[in-house]
Amino acid sequence: MTERAGHPTRRSFVAGSMGAAALTATATGGIGLYRTRHELPASYGLTVAMQTLQGPWRQTRRLVETPDLERLLPDSRVLVGPEQGPLLEAEEEWLAGLSLPGHVAGTPRDLARQAALDLWVLSAGLPLAVAGWSPMWRHAWPRDTAHVAVALHRLGDAKGATRQLAALASRVGRAGRMQARYALDGGTPDDRPPQDDGFGWVLWAAGSTADSWRGTSHASAIEGFVRHCATTALGRLAADGLPLPSPDYWELDEGQLTLGTAAPVLAGLEHAAALLPGRLGERCAAAALHLDHQVHATFGMRGWPRRISGGASDTAIAWLLPPYRTAPPREADIRAALDDAARQMARPNGGYAPGGDWRDDGVAWTPETAVLAGAWATSPTTRERAVETLRWLAEHRTSAGSLPEKVLDDGSPAGPSPLAWTAAVTLTAAADVAG
Repeated sequence: MTERAGHPTRRSFVAGSMGAAALTATATGGIGLYRTRHELPASYGLTVAMQTLQGPWRQTRRLVETPDLERLLPDSRVLVGPEQGPLLEAEEEWLAGLSLPGHVAGTPRDLARQAALDLWVLSAGLPLAVAGWSPMWRHAWPRDTAHVAVALHRLGDAKGATRQLAALASRVGRAGRMQARYALDGGTPDDRPPQDDGFGWVLWAAGSTADSWRGTSHASAIEGFVRHCATTALGRLAADGLPLPSPDYWELDEGQLTLGTAAPVLAGLEHAAALLPGRLGERCAAAALHLDHQVHATFGMRGWPRRISGGASDTAIAWLLPPYRTAPPREADIRAALDDAARQMARPNGGYAPGGDWRDDGVAWTPETAVLAGAWATSPTTRERAVETLRWLAEHRTSAGSLPEKVLDDGSPAGPSPLAWTAAVTLTAAADVAG
Protein backbone atom coordinates (compact mmCIF):
# COMPACT_ATOMS: atom_id res chain seq x y z
CA MET A 1 0.00 0.00 0.00
CA THR A 2 1.11 3.53 -0.64
CA GLU A 3 1.51 5.78 2.39
CA ARG A 4 -1.08 8.50 2.02
CA ALA A 5 -0.30 12.06 2.98
CA GLY A 6 -1.44 12.72 6.51
CA HIS A 7 -1.15 9.09 7.59
CA PRO A 8 2.35 8.49 8.98
CA THR A 9 3.23 5.26 10.70
CA ARG A 10 3.46 4.88 14.45
CA ARG A 11 7.05 3.80 14.39
CA SER A 12 8.17 6.73 12.31
CA PHE A 13 5.68 9.41 13.09
CA VAL A 14 3.73 10.60 16.10
CA ALA A 15 0.08 10.88 16.86
CA GLY A 16 -2.50 13.13 18.37
CA SER A 17 -1.68 16.14 20.45
CA MET A 18 1.96 15.03 20.76
CA GLY A 19 2.71 15.75 17.10
CA ALA A 20 4.27 19.16 17.57
CA ALA A 21 6.37 17.99 20.48
CA ALA A 22 7.58 15.06 18.43
CA LEU A 23 8.62 17.34 15.59
CA THR A 24 10.74 19.28 18.00
CA ALA A 25 12.14 16.07 19.45
CA THR A 26 13.22 14.93 16.02
CA ALA A 27 15.13 18.10 15.36
CA THR A 28 17.06 17.60 18.57
CA GLY A 29 17.64 13.89 18.22
CA GLY A 30 14.80 12.78 20.55
CA ILE A 31 12.44 9.88 20.11
CA GLY A 32 9.41 10.18 17.86
CA LEU A 33 10.19 11.15 14.28
CA TYR A 34 13.06 9.10 12.93
CA ARG A 35 12.28 9.70 9.32
CA THR A 36 10.82 12.69 7.60
CA ARG A 37 7.83 12.05 5.39
CA HIS A 38 9.81 12.21 2.16
CA GLU A 39 12.20 9.57 3.47
CA LEU A 40 9.44 7.02 3.94
CA PRO A 41 9.29 4.31 1.27
CA ALA A 42 6.58 4.90 -1.28
CA SER A 43 5.02 1.50 -0.74
CA TYR A 44 4.95 -1.10 1.99
CA GLY A 45 3.64 -3.93 -0.14
CA LEU A 46 0.66 -6.29 0.06
CA THR A 47 2.63 -9.08 1.71
CA VAL A 48 6.12 -10.57 1.91
CA ALA A 49 7.08 -13.73 0.06
CA MET A 50 10.03 -16.13 0.02
CA GLN A 51 11.98 -16.34 -3.20
CA THR A 52 15.10 -18.34 -2.30
CA LEU A 53 16.78 -20.40 0.38
CA GLN A 54 20.20 -19.29 -0.76
CA GLY A 55 22.36 -16.30 -0.02
CA PRO A 56 22.23 -13.57 2.67
CA TRP A 57 19.03 -13.47 4.66
CA ARG A 58 18.09 -10.04 3.26
CA GLN A 59 17.83 -11.59 -0.19
CA THR A 60 15.67 -14.54 0.76
CA ARG A 61 12.32 -12.74 0.45
CA ARG A 62 10.81 -9.62 -1.00
CA LEU A 63 7.88 -7.26 -0.67
CA VAL A 64 5.00 -8.17 -2.95
CA GLU A 65 3.38 -5.23 -4.73
CA THR A 66 0.23 -5.33 -6.84
CA PRO A 67 2.12 -6.12 -10.09
CA ASP A 68 3.78 -9.08 -8.31
CA LEU A 69 0.55 -10.76 -7.17
CA GLU A 70 0.49 -13.04 -10.22
CA ARG A 71 3.86 -14.44 -9.06
CA LEU A 72 2.55 -15.25 -5.56
CA LEU A 73 1.58 -18.90 -5.31
CA PRO A 74 -2.02 -19.25 -4.06
CA ASP A 75 -2.55 -19.49 -0.30
CA SER A 76 1.17 -19.16 0.37
CA ARG A 77 4.02 -16.76 1.02
CA VAL A 78 6.15 -18.20 -1.80
CA LEU A 79 6.95 -16.63 -5.18
CA VAL A 80 6.96 -18.52 -8.45
CA GLY A 81 10.55 -19.39 -9.28
CA PRO A 82 13.23 -22.07 -9.48
CA GLU A 83 13.09 -22.74 -5.72
CA GLN A 84 9.31 -22.67 -5.25
CA GLY A 85 9.13 -26.43 -4.68
CA PRO A 86 11.46 -26.62 -1.66
CA LEU A 87 10.01 -23.39 -0.28
CA LEU A 88 6.44 -24.67 -0.49
CA GLU A 89 7.51 -27.92 1.16
CA ALA A 90 9.14 -26.00 4.01
CA GLU A 91 6.06 -23.82 4.43
CA GLU A 92 3.64 -26.76 4.43
CA GLU A 93 5.84 -28.84 6.72
CA TRP A 94 5.84 -26.02 9.27
CA LEU A 95 2.09 -25.52 9.02
CA ALA A 96 1.46 -29.24 9.38
CA GLY A 97 3.28 -29.23 12.71
CA LEU A 98 1.07 -26.50 14.18
CA SER A 99 -2.08 -26.73 16.23
CA LEU A 100 -3.92 -23.90 14.53
CA PRO A 101 -7.00 -22.53 16.30
CA GLY A 102 -10.18 -24.11 15.06
CA HIS A 103 -12.53 -22.10 12.94
CA VAL A 104 -14.28 -19.37 14.90
CA ALA A 105 -17.87 -19.04 13.68
CA GLY A 106 -18.38 -15.57 12.27
CA THR A 107 -14.80 -15.14 11.05
CA PRO A 108 -13.20 -16.14 7.73
CA ARG A 109 -12.02 -19.74 7.80
CA ASP A 110 -8.53 -18.86 6.63
CA LEU A 111 -7.79 -16.24 9.32
CA ALA A 112 -5.56 -18.44 11.49
CA ARG A 113 -3.74 -20.01 8.55
CA GLN A 114 -3.00 -16.66 6.92
CA ALA A 115 -1.84 -15.11 10.20
CA ALA A 116 0.43 -18.13 10.72
CA LEU A 117 1.85 -17.66 7.22
CA ASP A 118 2.56 -14.03 8.13
CA LEU A 119 4.58 -15.20 11.13
CA TRP A 120 6.39 -17.79 9.03
CA VAL A 121 7.54 -15.37 6.36
CA LEU A 122 8.77 -12.88 8.98
CA SER A 123 10.72 -15.45 10.98
CA ALA A 124 11.69 -18.59 9.01
CA GLY A 125 15.42 -18.76 8.40
CA LEU A 126 16.06 -15.33 9.93
CA PRO A 127 18.32 -14.73 12.92
CA LEU A 128 15.26 -13.36 14.76
CA ALA A 129 11.70 -12.53 13.76
CA VAL A 130 11.38 -9.06 12.28
CA ALA A 131 8.49 -6.69 12.87
CA GLY A 132 7.99 -6.26 9.13
CA TRP A 133 9.99 -6.49 5.92
CA SER A 134 10.13 -2.84 4.90
CA PRO A 135 13.60 -1.53 5.80
CA MET A 136 12.42 0.57 8.76
CA TRP A 137 10.67 -2.45 10.29
CA ARG A 138 13.34 -5.05 9.48
CA HIS A 139 14.46 -5.17 13.10
CA ALA A 140 13.41 -6.91 16.29
CA TRP A 141 11.41 -4.95 18.87
CA PRO A 142 11.38 -6.85 22.19
CA ARG A 143 7.60 -6.43 22.61
CA ASP A 144 7.03 -7.80 19.10
CA THR A 145 9.43 -10.69 19.66
CA ALA A 146 7.74 -11.53 22.96
CA HIS A 147 4.34 -11.75 21.30
CA VAL A 148 5.74 -13.84 18.44
CA ALA A 149 7.30 -16.28 20.93
CA VAL A 150 4.02 -16.63 22.83
CA ALA A 151 2.04 -17.13 19.62
CA LEU A 152 4.44 -19.83 18.40
CA HIS A 153 4.19 -21.54 21.77
CA ARG A 154 0.39 -21.47 21.61
CA LEU A 155 0.56 -22.98 18.11
CA GLY A 156 2.72 -25.84 19.36
CA ASP A 157 5.97 -24.66 17.78
CA ALA A 158 8.12 -25.06 20.88
CA LYS A 159 11.39 -24.85 18.95
CA GLY A 160 10.30 -21.63 17.27
CA ALA A 161 9.24 -20.01 20.54
CA THR A 162 12.50 -21.02 22.22
CA ARG A 163 14.60 -19.79 19.31
CA GLN A 164 13.01 -16.34 19.48
CA LEU A 165 13.76 -15.90 23.17
CA ALA A 166 17.29 -17.31 22.87
CA ALA A 167 18.09 -15.08 19.90
CA LEU A 168 16.77 -12.00 21.69
CA ALA A 169 18.81 -12.95 24.77
CA SER A 170 21.96 -13.10 22.67
CA ARG A 171 21.38 -9.57 21.39
CA VAL A 172 20.33 -7.95 24.66
CA GLY A 173 23.04 -9.57 26.76
CA ARG A 174 23.09 -9.51 30.55
CA ALA A 175 23.99 -5.90 31.21
CA GLY A 176 22.16 -2.63 30.87
CA ARG A 177 18.64 -1.64 29.92
CA MET A 178 16.41 -2.94 27.16
CA GLN A 179 16.89 -1.08 23.91
CA ALA A 180 13.97 -0.03 21.72
CA ARG A 181 14.92 -2.44 18.95
CA TYR A 182 17.77 -4.64 17.79
CA ALA A 183 19.40 -5.18 14.41
CA LEU A 184 19.44 -8.77 13.26
CA ASP A 185 23.16 -8.60 12.56
CA GLY A 186 23.86 -7.29 16.07
CA GLY A 187 23.71 -3.96 17.88
CA THR A 188 20.99 -1.36 17.47
CA PRO A 189 20.02 0.48 14.28
CA ASP A 190 19.79 3.93 15.89
CA ASP A 191 20.03 5.85 19.16
CA ARG A 192 16.46 5.56 20.36
CA PRO A 193 16.27 5.70 24.16
CA PRO A 194 15.83 2.41 26.06
CA GLN A 195 12.26 1.23 26.60
CA ASP A 196 11.71 -0.37 30.00
CA ASP A 197 8.44 -2.05 29.04
CA GLY A 198 10.69 -4.50 27.19
CA PHE A 199 11.73 -6.11 30.48
CA GLY A 200 8.11 -6.82 31.26
CA TRP A 201 7.44 -8.22 27.80
CA VAL A 202 10.40 -10.59 27.96
CA LEU A 203 9.48 -11.85 31.43
CA TRP A 204 5.86 -12.37 30.40
CA ALA A 205 6.93 -14.27 27.28
CA ALA A 206 9.47 -16.39 29.16
CA GLY A 207 6.88 -17.31 31.77
CA SER A 208 4.19 -18.01 29.19
CA THR A 209 6.47 -20.26 27.13
CA ALA A 210 8.40 -22.00 29.93
CA ASP A 211 7.12 -25.42 28.83
CA SER A 212 8.79 -24.82 25.46
CA TRP A 213 12.30 -23.82 26.56
CA ARG A 214 12.85 -25.59 29.88
CA GLY A 215 14.96 -28.68 29.42
CA THR A 216 16.37 -27.53 26.09
CA SER A 217 19.91 -26.55 25.16
CA HIS A 218 18.81 -22.90 25.38
CA ALA A 219 17.46 -23.15 28.93
CA SER A 220 20.58 -21.80 30.62
CA ALA A 221 20.80 -18.79 28.31
CA ILE A 222 17.11 -17.97 28.70
CA GLU A 223 17.23 -18.41 32.48
CA GLY A 224 20.17 -16.01 32.66
CA PHE A 225 18.28 -13.58 30.45
CA VAL A 226 15.25 -13.81 32.73
CA ARG A 227 17.40 -13.10 35.79
CA HIS A 228 18.91 -10.06 34.11
CA CYS A 229 15.51 -8.72 33.04
CA ALA A 230 14.03 -9.27 36.50
CA THR A 231 16.98 -7.71 38.32
CA THR A 232 17.08 -4.68 36.05
CA ALA A 233 13.31 -4.21 36.17
CA LEU A 234 13.47 -4.24 39.98
CA GLY A 235 16.27 -1.69 39.86
CA ARG A 236 14.11 0.58 37.72
CA LEU A 237 11.37 0.81 40.36
CA ALA A 238 11.12 4.11 42.22
CA ALA A 239 10.80 4.41 46.01
CA ASP A 240 7.00 4.23 45.69
CA GLY A 241 7.22 0.90 43.87
CA LEU A 242 6.22 2.28 40.48
CA PRO A 243 8.52 2.06 37.42
CA LEU A 244 10.51 5.13 36.48
CA PRO A 245 9.28 7.03 33.41
CA SER A 246 10.30 5.46 30.11
CA PRO A 247 9.21 5.41 26.48
CA ASP A 248 6.70 2.64 25.81
CA TYR A 249 4.96 1.26 22.73
CA TRP A 250 4.07 4.79 21.60
CA GLU A 251 7.84 5.38 21.32
CA LEU A 252 7.76 8.91 22.68
CA ASP A 253 9.98 10.53 25.25
CA GLU A 254 7.95 10.48 28.45
CA GLY A 255 8.52 12.77 31.42
CA GLN A 256 6.04 10.83 33.52
CA LEU A 257 5.09 7.20 33.98
CA THR A 258 2.68 5.65 31.49
CA LEU A 259 0.45 2.63 31.94
CA GLY A 260 2.15 1.33 28.81
CA THR A 261 5.27 0.80 30.94
CA ALA A 262 3.68 -0.02 34.29
CA ALA A 263 1.32 -2.75 33.01
CA PRO A 264 3.90 -4.88 31.13
CA VAL A 265 6.38 -4.56 34.02
CA LEU A 266 3.68 -5.70 36.45
CA ALA A 267 2.77 -8.70 34.29
CA GLY A 268 6.43 -9.50 33.79
CA LEU A 269 7.29 -9.42 37.51
CA GLU A 270 4.36 -11.74 38.25
CA HIS A 271 5.70 -14.23 35.73
CA ALA A 272 9.27 -13.79 37.02
CA ALA A 273 8.09 -14.62 40.53
CA ALA A 274 6.86 -17.99 39.27
CA LEU A 275 9.95 -18.63 37.16
CA LEU A 276 12.78 -17.68 39.50
CA PRO A 277 13.66 -19.64 42.63
CA GLY A 278 15.00 -18.21 45.86
CA ARG A 279 15.40 -14.64 46.94
CA LEU A 280 15.10 -13.07 43.49
CA GLY A 281 11.76 -14.74 42.86
CA GLU A 282 10.55 -13.60 46.27
CA ARG A 283 11.61 -10.03 45.50
CA CYS A 284 9.71 -10.16 42.21
CA ALA A 285 6.58 -11.45 43.94
CA ALA A 286 6.69 -8.73 46.60
CA ALA A 287 7.39 -6.02 44.04
CA ALA A 288 4.54 -7.22 41.81
CA LEU A 289 2.09 -7.22 44.71
CA HIS A 290 3.07 -3.67 45.69
CA LEU A 291 3.08 -2.50 42.08
CA ASP A 292 -0.42 -3.84 41.53
CA HIS A 293 -1.60 -1.85 44.56
CA GLN A 294 0.14 1.29 43.34
CA VAL A 295 -1.19 0.99 39.81
CA HIS A 296 -4.73 0.83 41.16
CA ALA A 297 -4.05 3.67 43.62
CA THR A 298 -2.67 5.96 40.93
CA PHE A 299 -3.90 5.10 37.44
CA GLY A 300 -7.05 3.42 38.71
CA MET A 301 -8.10 6.28 40.94
CA ARG A 302 -7.73 8.66 38.00
CA GLY A 303 -9.92 6.62 35.66
CA TRP A 304 -7.10 4.58 34.07
CA PRO A 305 -5.45 7.25 31.92
CA ARG A 306 -2.45 6.64 29.72
CA ARG A 307 -0.26 8.93 31.83
CA ILE A 308 -0.19 8.88 35.61
CA SER A 309 -1.20 12.56 35.78
CA GLY A 310 -4.49 11.87 33.97
CA GLY A 311 -6.01 12.30 30.52
CA ALA A 312 -7.32 9.84 27.97
CA SER A 313 -6.91 6.07 28.22
CA ASP A 314 -5.12 3.75 25.83
CA THR A 315 -4.60 0.10 24.94
CA ALA A 316 -2.35 -0.59 27.92
CA ILE A 317 -5.36 -1.34 30.14
CA ALA A 318 -5.64 -4.66 28.29
CA TRP A 319 -2.19 -5.66 29.56
CA LEU A 320 -3.56 -5.75 33.10
CA LEU A 321 -5.81 -8.63 32.03
CA PRO A 322 -5.39 -12.17 30.68
CA PRO A 323 -3.60 -13.42 28.63
CA TYR A 324 -0.94 -11.24 30.24
CA ARG A 325 -1.96 -11.88 33.86
CA THR A 326 -3.76 -14.72 35.60
CA ALA A 327 -6.81 -13.80 37.68
CA PRO A 328 -5.76 -10.19 38.33
CA PRO A 329 -7.29 -8.50 41.38
CA ARG A 330 -10.34 -6.35 40.71
CA GLU A 331 -10.63 -7.83 37.22
CA ALA A 332 -14.22 -6.69 36.76
CA ASP A 333 -13.22 -3.06 37.37
CA ILE A 334 -10.37 -3.32 34.87
CA ARG A 335 -12.64 -4.82 32.22
CA ALA A 336 -15.10 -1.97 32.73
CA ALA A 337 -12.21 0.47 32.27
CA LEU A 338 -11.19 -1.37 29.09
CA ASP A 339 -14.69 -0.97 27.68
CA ASP A 340 -14.53 2.76 28.42
CA ALA A 341 -11.11 3.00 26.78
CA ALA A 342 -12.42 1.16 23.71
CA ARG A 343 -15.18 3.73 23.36
CA GLN A 344 -12.55 6.49 23.43
CA MET A 345 -10.40 4.70 20.85
CA ALA A 346 -13.11 3.53 18.46
CA ARG A 347 -12.74 4.62 14.83
CA PRO A 348 -15.60 5.12 12.35
CA ASN A 349 -14.06 2.40 10.14
CA GLY A 350 -14.71 -0.18 12.89
CA GLY A 351 -11.19 -0.53 14.30
CA TYR A 352 -9.40 1.18 17.15
CA ALA A 353 -6.67 3.75 17.63
CA PRO A 354 -3.89 3.13 20.17
CA GLY A 355 -5.32 5.73 22.54
CA GLY A 356 -8.18 8.11 23.16
CA ASP A 357 -6.09 11.17 22.31
CA TRP A 358 -4.43 9.67 19.24
CA ARG A 359 -4.34 11.63 16.01
CA ASP A 360 -7.91 12.36 14.85
CA ASP A 361 -7.48 10.98 11.34
CA GLY A 362 -9.87 8.05 11.31
CA VAL A 363 -7.03 5.51 11.01
CA ALA A 364 -7.26 2.27 12.98
CA TRP A 365 -4.18 0.35 14.12
CA THR A 366 -4.26 -3.40 13.91
CA PRO A 367 -1.87 -4.34 16.77
CA GLU A 368 -3.93 -2.45 19.29
CA THR A 369 -7.21 -3.66 17.77
CA ALA A 370 -5.95 -7.25 18.05
CA VAL A 371 -4.88 -6.66 21.68
CA LEU A 372 -8.42 -5.59 22.52
CA ALA A 373 -9.75 -8.72 20.82
CA GLY A 374 -7.36 -10.79 22.91
CA ALA A 375 -8.55 -9.25 26.18
CA TRP A 376 -12.19 -9.72 25.23
CA ALA A 377 -11.50 -13.32 24.20
CA THR A 378 -10.49 -14.27 27.75
CA SER A 379 -13.90 -13.54 29.27
CA PRO A 380 -17.13 -15.39 28.40
CA THR A 381 -19.12 -12.16 28.67
CA THR A 382 -17.09 -10.43 25.94
CA ARG A 383 -16.17 -13.37 23.72
CA GLU A 384 -18.64 -12.35 21.03
CA ARG A 385 -17.05 -8.91 20.94
CA ALA A 386 -13.70 -10.61 20.40
CA VAL A 387 -15.19 -12.54 17.47
CA GLU A 388 -16.51 -9.32 15.94
CA THR A 389 -13.10 -7.71 16.26
CA LEU A 390 -11.30 -10.71 14.74
CA ARG A 391 -13.78 -10.63 11.87
CA TRP A 392 -13.02 -6.95 11.33
CA LEU A 393 -9.28 -7.68 11.24
CA ALA A 394 -9.83 -10.49 8.74
CA GLU A 395 -12.01 -8.32 6.52
CA HIS A 396 -9.37 -5.60 6.36
CA ARG A 397 -6.41 -7.68 5.26
CA THR A 398 -4.55 -6.94 2.06
CA SER A 399 -5.55 -8.61 -1.19
CA ALA A 400 -2.73 -11.10 -0.54
CA GLY A 401 -4.27 -12.12 2.80
CA SER A 402 -1.76 -10.41 5.13
CA LEU A 403 -2.59 -8.39 8.21
CA PRO A 404 -1.39 -4.80 7.75
CA GLU A 405 -0.22 -2.37 10.41
CA LYS A 406 -3.20 -0.06 9.99
CA VAL A 407 -6.50 0.52 8.21
CA LEU A 408 -7.24 3.93 6.73
CA ASP A 409 -10.44 5.87 7.19
CA ASP A 410 -11.78 4.49 3.91
CA GLY A 411 -11.21 0.90 5.06
CA SER A 412 -8.14 0.19 2.94
CA PRO A 413 -5.08 -1.50 4.47
CA ALA A 414 -1.90 0.54 4.88
CA GLY A 415 1.51 0.45 6.47
CA PRO A 416 3.80 -2.58 6.37
CA SER A 417 2.04 -5.84 5.54
CA PRO A 418 2.32 -8.19 7.28
CA LEU A 419 3.12 -6.93 10.77
CA ALA A 420 4.39 -9.64 13.11
CA TRP A 421 2.87 -8.13 16.24
CA THR A 422 -0.61 -8.07 14.72
CA ALA A 423 -0.33 -11.61 13.37
CA ALA A 424 0.87 -12.95 16.72
CA VAL A 425 -1.84 -11.31 18.82
CA THR A 426 -4.53 -12.27 16.30
CA LEU A 427 -3.49 -15.91 16.61
CA THR A 428 -3.51 -15.94 20.41
CA ALA A 429 -6.88 -14.17 20.46
CA ALA A 430 -8.31 -16.71 18.01
CA ALA A 431 -6.93 -19.53 20.15
CA ASP A 432 -8.61 -18.13 23.25
CA VAL A 433 -11.92 -17.68 21.45
CA ALA A 434 -11.76 -21.21 20.09
CA GLY A 435 -11.08 -22.52 23.57
